[in-house]
Amino acid sequence: MILFLNVNLTGELKEKASLEELRQKGLPVKSMENAGISKEDMEKYLVFWEDLKCFPVAGRINARTETFSYENSWHEKRHYGGERFHEGCDIFPKESKTDYYPILSMTEGRVEKIGWLPLGGYRIGIRSPGGGYFYYAHLSSYAEDFSEGDKVKAGEILGFLGDTGYGEEGTRGKFPPHLHLGIYIAEKEREEYPLNPYPVLQFLQERQKNFFY
Repeated sequence: MILFLNVNLTGELKEKASLEELRQKGLPVKSMENAGISKEDMEKYLVFWEDLKCFPVAGRINARTETFSYENSWHEKRHYGGERFHEGCDIFPKESKTDYYPILSMTEGRVEKIGWLPLGGYRIGIRSPGGGYFYYAHLSSYAEDFSEGDKVKAGEILGFLGDTGYGEEGTRGKFPPHLHLGIYIAEKEREEYPLNPYPVLQFLQERQKNFFY
């Protein structure tokens, strides 16, 4: 019994030490724990953590009190296109407007995917230098005529928040305007391993000044 307790205690101490190492590397461990993220998944965020620069939605220059809301909807059930889990976080503007709020690249990187998806509408995917893939979906329009391989800077406008998707190309209005943000990394067992963006958004929103355009 004493040996059993000592083994458990040793395991707890190792766990605490590992979490402290993640804190020292800049991860918001407490927020991640509150979001239900395991230590093993926390480590995966290190792939792109140093690449993160800015919150992905900006206010308009004439509306400096603009606020955006989002919740931890990770793995909530979705039904369009069949039963599935929500692999991302939805960010909603104060005013339900399309083609109005700029969507910013959270990191520098390269355009890896762009164009229409039945689920995501007009979307753009940016691969950061560390290897994180940032998926911005339901855009109303693009800021430029982007092509795969184009370089983008952190804070660059990718497009504008919208309500496209859930149908053939051009479908709009099936849901309130919002940005769906997904974050993925590549692994040997899985090309696109999804990570919960919620603590990333909290981290960026708490640590930066708001952007206005």
